[in-house]
Amino acid sequence: MMGVLRVLTAFLYGVLLGVVWECASMGVLLAATLVEHLSGTLTMAVLFLGIAAGGFLIAAQAELGRPLLSILAFRLTAQLAMTIGTGTILLTTMFHDTPDCTSDRLRAAGWRRVMLKVVRRVMPRPWLRRIFGVEPPYGPPFLRVLAAVISREWFSWVPSFGLPSLLALPGSITFKPRRGSTNEFPSMDDEDVLSSWFVGSKELAGVYTYACQDTKYGDFYYLFRYHAYWMRPAAMALLHAASSLLIKMLLMHAYASLFMLLAQTNCREAFFAELQRRSDRVRRWMFPRPEVRQIPIEAGDLCAFCHEELSNPAPDEQVVDPPPSPQALGSNAQSVRSNSVLHCRWGCGKAVHRVCAASWGRNACVYCASPML
Repeated sequence: MMGVLRVLTAFLYGVLLGVVWECASMGVLLAATLVEHLSGTLTMAVLFLGIAAGGFLIAAQAELGRPLLSILAFRLTAQLAMTIGTGTILLTTMFHDTPDCTSDRLRAAGWRRVMLKVVRRVMPRPWLRRIFGVEPPYGPPFLRVLAAVISREWFSWVPSFGLPSLLALPGSITFKPRRGSTNEFPSMDDEDVLSSWFVGSKELAGVYTYACQDTKYGDFYYLFRYHAYWMRPAAMALLHAASSLLIKMLLMHAYASLFMLLAQTNCREAFFAELQRRSDRVRRWMFPRPEVRQIPIEAGDLCAFCHEELSNPAPDEQVVDPPPSPQALGSNAQSVRSNSVLHCRWGCGKAVHRVCAASWGRNACVYCASPML
């Protein structure tokens, strides 16, 4: 029973941590949106990407780069899979909801209503369609028409190998640009169309016309018109929105990866130790102070970590040459082994093995707790 309770507690704790770091990453996303609204996309990207890059650099210096990149790669792969799945569902829904270019609804308004009741059971269906006419079918949505235009204009170079295109529509699609009022659509030549995208023009508007023949009876043609208004910088605005969304999604996953890494106690301690070390360096660079006097190394001085003599190499240090004898060192012990020892620069001035201090992982003197570097 206690084992089940511990497992359940650990599971709930993991779920709670997941909710917390996802909420934190969403908070970062909202903050980035606010900064973008106030100062622009460039300021938002520089600020938040710089903070994320600094966090990743600190994690790399604390030997946490591989787990952090693994978490980020997992999240980006999951996001890519979700995006592909969502896009596939949307495309499938759009194709499935595209109505067929045919209609069986006879026109029954006015005089046609009475006549249709009389001759419906006598005359064949094609004659009824010719005499009374038919109601036009529901047109495809504009996004479906736009997808067909993009398929024709942008992907016409792709070989089809005799297979029908998935984005194409039966019939023809034309675009007629215009200027002026909404009710008038004068014809424009190529120079007018190109000049409308220059600085002197504000917008390029027109009508997409989709024409198709009845696929079932083949007796009527149906026309569907879609008014389209394109501002001159529409392409740049679309590119700006897509790049902003991509940056925000990358920021959300980057910060979520950091939060997931810092949820582990040992990773959090190593990360903040490296952060403290770097902040100490920045503070000393901004507000320099004179270093303390380094205490000379004499024969018999021991390292506080490995308890070996400072004149000898540390147990974890690889040395090619044999250590010198104490008689050869004498008063010059400090200069002989200066590369293998590290002095406290801002506190007591005592020395320890450089390798031992690095393996400890803290930028603090073991004697006085002052910064070593």
